[in-house]
Amino acid sequence: MSIISHPHDKFFKGSLKEKQIALDFLKAHLPADIYQQLDFSTLRAIDKSYVSAELREVHSDMVYACQINGKAGYIPLLLLLEHQSTASKHMAFRLLQYTVNLMGDHLKAGHNSLPLVLPICLYHGAVSPYPYSTDIFEDFDDVEMARALVFKQFQLIDLTMLPVDTLKQHGAASLMELLFKRYQERDFIETIRQLADQGILKMAVSHTTESYFFAMLEYIGSNEQGKQPQKAEDLFKLLSTVLPEKRESIMTFNEQLRQEGERQKALAIAKKMLAEGSEPAFVKKVTGLFDEDIQKIALQH
Repeated sequence: MSIISHPHDKFFKGSLKEKQIALDFLKAHLPADIYQQLDFSTLRAIDKSYVSAELREVHSDMVYACQINGKAGYIPLLLLLEHQSTASKHMAFRLLQYTVNLMGDHLKAGHNSLPLVLPICLYHGAVSPYPYSTDIFEDFDDVEMARALVFKQFQLIDLTMLPVDTLKQHGAASLMELLFKRYQERDFIETIRQLADQGILKMAVSHTTESYFFAMLEYIGSNEQGKQPQKAEDLFKLLSTVLPEKRESIMTFNEQLRQEGERQKALAIAKKMLAEGSEPAFVKKVTGLFDEDIQKIALQH
């Protein structure tokens, strides 16, 4: 039996499952202004561990649910037993992971907002005092840059609010951004025509790889092919006209996309026929699918 699970783990959890011990412990160690915001009538232990398997040799944990200032909250208590050979240099980061996991479970439980989390670490290791920082920013090489960049509001690029003329100034990225912006319109023909007239299409294609070009074809083609095959044909004809140097690649891709569309239709027909009791051999004859296609569909039923 490991050193942390016996006797430390057992005694730690046995102690803090006693509500009076938990209350007195929190009162002794929390800042008074925070302690006063806890509603101890709601304090209850949660029978779940957030410590990963590889860390259980040196960590034990208890989690309490508790209203904090009238809001849903949790108080995870972590027991940290450190030996000189296993000192947790990145303990602040581990507590951050722990906190995020707890918040994630809170959302999975059906709540609509994140809970307040007050992580506490109890240390009684061989090295005294605890040798590492409790500040997560100290885990970064450039502490000041980390403070300026990390854990801030994330940067949002809202294409729905950015003017088309602004996006056109974004170099090779403008093609991607404009296609995303126009996706909801479900019609890329006019967009491609405008991008071609303004030189943006040719510029973006000339400054990127062939794989990007095919990714772009797949994106605009799949949007049209499924619902309006004729629009897809018109779109690829337009592309062949405005990008004559890419005509062969465009037409090859268009034919592959058309064949895939026909295959998906055949699969849908086969699925319906098999569900209605048709013999596999007859389904194969009608749809032109291979035996393995029919077998896969049959196994799904």
